[in-house]
Amino acid sequence: MNASTLDLLRNRTFDEIAIGDSAALERTVTAEDLQLFAVISGDLNPQHLDATFAASTRFHG
Repeated sequence: MNASTLDLLRNRTFDEIAIGDSAALERTVTAEDLQLFAVISGDLNPQHLDATFAASTRFHG
C-alpha cells in the first residue's frame, strides 16, 4: 500500500456506523503475499508454496 491508499482507510466506531453505510476494499493477492502469510502462520507446506511439487501431488496443483 502506498500513502494515498492509506488515506482512503478510515476506522469507525460502532456508534458511527449507520444503516445503509457500505465499504469495500479490493486487493490483488501476489505470490509475495502468500509467502509472507506462510511465514507468519508457520504453514510452510511445499504443497502451498512450490508449484512444481504441488503439481506432483494427488491434488495436481
